[in-house]
Amino acid sequence: MYAIFEAKGKQFRATPDQKIRMPSIGAEPGDRVTFDTVLLAQKGAGEDVMIGRPALEGASVAVEVLRHGKDDKIVVFKMKRRKGYRRKQGHRQKFTEVKVVDIDFGTGKSVKAEKPKKAAEATKAEKPKKTEKPKAEAKAAKDTPAAAELAADEGIDLTTLEGTGKEGRILKSDVEAAIKAREGD
Repeated sequence: MYAIFEAKGKQFRATPDQKIRMPSIGAEPGDRVTFDTVLLAQKGAGEDVMIGRPALEGASVAVEVLRHGKDDKIVVFKMKRRKGYRRKQGHRQKFTEVKVVDIDFGTGKSVKAEKPKKAAEATKAEKPKKTEKPKAEAKAAKDTPAAAELAADEGIDLTTLEGTGKEGRILKSDVEAAIKAREGD
């Protein structure tokens, strides 16, 4: 279920318990504001869409103001080539973040945002935990093919070496250094 309403010259799609950023409105955080210009609404997934001409009679969307803020900076740069004309200006648009509390379809029925039930949370499937690889397998995965080939030829165990490459990768130069150290012993 959702409703499309108009506020501050823009249109917004609202579903229960949704957060929306809209142009700044004159209300304090915690206040409830009602928007009466609902252009379109749908009560359920399989139900018909109600279209207003231009707005639905009696329908409204109630929101709660969460906070006010400024958006990211927008840089406006104007230039005319070969004329020496350049203008740079910055701008941060103010916004109000609201939370949809209630959608009234104008038929006497309204839909309020509900908090999730604890039983429903318990039935959700848990994400499988990542299995950790043994350290030997993890180190073997971090070696380069050239280093692995050289180590196999020389009979060197790669799990005993420390890698100097990016993210601890064992490089061919690390294996060559291990060979020189073994020959020096």
